[in-house]
This record gives sequence, C-alpha cells and structure tokens, in this order.
Amino acid sequence: MSRRLPVLVSFLLLAMLGGCTAETNVVTDDVLVTVGNIALDRRNTPVVILEEADGPRVLPIWIGAAEATSIALQMREISTPRPNFHDLAQRLIHQLDAEVVRLVVTELRHGTYYAVLTLRSRGHTVEIDVRPSDGIAVALRTEAPILVRASVFDAAGELMDDDGLGPSIRWNTPKDGDQQQEATHALML
Repeated sequence: MSRRLPVLVSFLLLAMLGGCTAETNVVTDDVLVTVGNIALDRRNTPVVILEEADGPRVLPIWIGAAEATSIALQMREISTPRPNFHDLAQRLIHQLDAEVVRLVVTELRHGTYYAVLTLRSRGHTVEIDVRPSDGIAVALRTEAPILVRASVFDAAGELMDDDGLGPSIRWNTPKDGDQQQEATHALML
C-alpha cells in the first residue's frame, strides 16, 4: 500500500494542476460490464467475474487477495473500521474535486490484463494506467461505469463449462504471439 500512495497522489496532483491529457482514447466498441462475482479457482486464487451488461459474455480476471476483499466488501456495502487503499483513493479523488469518468479494461497481453482509469477535474481529463483489480475497486466506490474493450472479450474467448466438478470457465490465454493455450479453472461460485 505504501508504494501505491505516492503514485496515486502524484497523478491526482498533476490532474488537478492542469497537467491532464486530452481524452483521446474513447473507443466506440467498449462494452459495459458489471461485477458479477468474486470467486476462488481450484487453487484458491481470487477471480473477479465481469459480466456483459447486455449480453452473455463473461470475463474472468485473476486478482490478489487484498483486491478481492476490497471489491467484495464494496459489493456487499460493508464498511471497515479503517480505510483501505481503495477507500483512500476514493476520498482523495473526491477531496480534489475530481470524478472517475470510467474504467476500461483495454488489453490482454501475454496473459495479463491492462486497464485505464479516466478522471475528470475542472474540465480536464487524465487517463491513468491501473491494474484492473484496483480500477474495479475504485470504480465501484465512485459508481463509475466499468467497460471492457470488445477486442479483450475476443482475445479472452471464454466459455462457461461444467466438467462435473462444478461451474468453470474455459478461455484461451495468449502465449507467444498468436499461439493459444487452453486453460480451465473451476470456480467456487
């Protein structure tokens, strides 16, 4: 947490001081999603499940335990006695008269998802590269829309399966360029 705070504060201060870039990365094929669930795979690794708002697609993103806990607490509207990093980020954004415009999961590269959190303050916008899990936790707290690039859904190519051990998600993970490697993880839903 201590390493994230200076980075967040620096970006927010730049945004508030007019060091924002113009909003240039708006893509028309961004797909609105909701956070469907937080689950554990067969190895007890947390997974956040993003569900297409107006369609059947789902996007599983493997995340850390702290981020999973933060997202789950916000989804269930449970407050903690002390703020976590995502609560702090929300408070900083609010106190600096900024708003979260949206979070977009923009890319899947070599098995890693990338995302951009767009902030607006005093007519300026800034796009901040974030881990999807951190962006989701902040977007939930600020009630900002969460979107996924259509190309990310295409790259993930996930399908819901039932292999007799319970619900699972099968998806293709990019490996070394165009080669695809299939992986299956059961989810405890």
